[in-house]
Amino acid sequence: MDWSKYSSLKSGSKVSFGKEKEVMREAVSEVKDGDGKVIREAESKQEREYVSMSQKRWDAESGEAQDDSKQEYSLSELESEKARYDADMAKAKAQSDGLADAIADFKKI
Repeated sequence: MDWSKYSSLKSGSKVSFGKEKEVMREAVSEVKDGDGKVIREAESKQEREYVSMSQKRWDAESGEAQDDSKQEYSLSELESEKARYDADMAKAKAQSDGLADAIADFKKI
């Protein structure tokens, strides 16, 4: 995802976050044999909830809408990615500041 485009995609209703549910296991009812002995225990339905980002997609040739692209995210993943970009910016700023000092020294010659 090109996060620099997120705000414009969001304002154009082309991207959004939402809660999703996934069925991990369907419910199973108890099964007994003719003598009343349980041969399979009942199990409840298991679901998990998660957050995904949906992004609109279109066919490049026909322009027809396709199914949305969905990507699961966690808050910690997003925060980690932001921290990585912030660290990259700090490194770039340090490089820029160093170059500014070098340019100042160069101009003194």
